[in-house]
Amino acid sequence: MTFSIARKEFQDTWRDGRFRWAAAIVLALLGVSFLLARQQVEHQRKEREEATKMERDNWLNQGRKNAHAAAHYGVYVFKPVAPLSVFDRGLQPFVGSTVYLEAHRQNQAAFLPAQDSTSMRRFGDLTAAACLQLLLPLLIILFAFGTLAGERESGTLRQALSLGVRPASLVFGKALGLGSALAALLVPVAAGGIYAFSGISGMDTATDESWLRLALMACAYLLYLGAILAISLTVSALAPTSRSALSILLVFWAVNAVLAPRLASDLAQWSHPMPKLAELDAKLLEARKQALNSHNPNSPAMKEFIEKHRDASGKLPPNFRVLLMEESERQTNEVYEKHFGGIWDLLEAQDEVVTWGGLAAPLLGLRSASVALAGTDFTHHRHFSIAAEDHRREFIKMLNNSHGASGRELWERLPPFRYQPPSLSQAVSVAMPGLTILCLWLAGGCAALYFASRRLKPS
Repeated sequence: MTFSIARKEFQDTWRDGRFRWAAAIVLALLGVSFLLARQQVEHQRKEREEATKMERDNWLNQGRKNAHAAAHYGVYVFKPVAPLSVFDRGLQPFVGSTVYLEAHRQNQAAFLPAQDSTSMRRFGDLTAAACLQLLLPLLIILFAFGTLAGERESGTLRQALSLGVRPASLVFGKALGLGSALAALLVPVAAGGIYAFSGISGMDTATDESWLRLALMACAYLLYLGAILAISLTVSALAPTSRSALSILLVFWAVNAVLAPRLASDLAQWSHPMPKLAELDAKLLEARKQALNSHNPNSPAMKEFIEKHRDASGKLPPNFRVLLMEESERQTNEVYEKHFGGIWDLLEAQDEVVTWGGLAAPLLGLRSASVALAGTDFTHHRHFSIAAEDHRREFIKMLNNSHGASGRELWERLPPFRYQPPSLSQAVSVAMPGLTILCLWLAGGCAALYFASRRLKPS
């Protein structure tokens, strides 16, 4: 009986011209978003490859100079483009893509893509993730709100139940039919996503792990859409009329898609407030003044360091300059670790607040899992920043220990920056809270649908 009802619901849905038109619009938007994203990712990849090669040539051909002067000359490193940003850009437009590595200073990633955008960005990007997160739930609501409430109004629900059809079979048969229609709609979406992803050539990170990430992202979106379908049918089963069911579900969609993200962001800022930029800069400047600076011979830290390394005759060791630069770098590194580490911890704490806000709105849990698996969340950006800083320290250490050497032979000792993104297991651990929330929403929606089915009566 359940499968018979599912087959009939599937056929009725596909015969509905409104569904076909809505599905065509969604598919068109998804196709355009995939093509635009693929073109953009390819363009960014080529740009950064060319910039990396040019920067390496500049470093190797800078000529003969003092090693410490070369440390101040510095190098630029570029963040690789995440392959799955074709699907979900996440924070990628709002965080820097380039880090300048130099002596005595840890710089943050600069050149945010959003800085070059127009004011239209405030309306959001057209991405496949945004279409599936916002438009497809709306499509589900528009075709599920009258599934049971409409039959109650027309009297066909009472007739079906009076013929001995079990309420649970009726409800879950309709859920299965609608779900099958949506699954048929998602098949070309999945095919387009695979095509867009496989067409990105020359990506060092496009490994088997990326395909596993894509599979887990698909599971996350199926959990989300399944929960929306269960909630929509539950409301349709309990609402007295189709109009009231539609009103309730549209309010739910607006809260989930518009209100909840803003409230969660405000709650995260309130619970883990970020200090003002001027205060941060003032604290950093003061901390750097207290640290040893090889360019400030009159500082108390310098005088203390000199006295510490004088021998009994008052002379300094032959390698004093190297020791001074190494200690100066060590103390400066500690200052930046404390400064940036505290800010990064605050940002990750805010992300956790937003993620667990998904218990009240499933979209928040989905976004958290989606960007984590796509490699476009803040955790991945922090991982890149730390890798760039580690490269800077090795770069400065190599120059400090050059013992007066200079020229191309010395410059070639610095290996090119090779960034290895976090492993799949690390990404899954970050995405796990969001995936857990989605599982809870789906389980809760199915449970609510079952209890709603028990309230259906023949009369």
